[in-house]
Amino acid sequence: GELRLDIKPADLNQLVEELIDFLHPQAERQGIRLRSELVEGAFEVSLDAPHLKQAVLNLMLNAIQAMSDSKDGRPRELILRTERGVDADRQPVATLHVIDTGPGIDAETLPRLFRPYFTTKSGGTGLGLPTTRRIIEAHGGRIEVHTEVGRGTDFVVRLPLRRG
Repeated sequence: GELRLDIKPADLNQLVEELIDFLHPQAERQGIRLRSELVEGAFEVSLDAPHLKQAVLNLMLNAIQAMSDSKDGRPRELILRTERGVDADRQPVATLHVIDTGPGIDAETLPRLFRPYFTTKSGGTGLGLPTTRRIIEAHGGRIEVHTEVGRGTDFVVRLPLRRG
């Protein structure tokens, strides 16, 4: 069905901080350090806060799971970074990185990441990332993945700063 968004100005940095506070206890239990690297001051973006929170929460939960499952003994960190930027058409965008130091995603899995019902998790529905992408694209944004096996993954969310 059609995703109905209720778009209004919100502080992206505050949204990130709320998600970090929310997931902090769970991350701590898994030995994962949560960090934010946020642009100065309030970062006002037009968005549907509950939907965007769901989208970013999916990314964070996936990252926590990937790191908890990894046995390589490297430090486990989940970093949320906000940046002001421009897209390919030089339009202003808000960029949010969700960066983990997990095992990375292999080349075979990568193209299937956003396919509904594809999952590598036991008991996973495979709907987390497709839902995340739907929400971000409904905002007029896009999501891309940069990953390196053995090093970690960076999910990059870009949202338009100007609507219409």
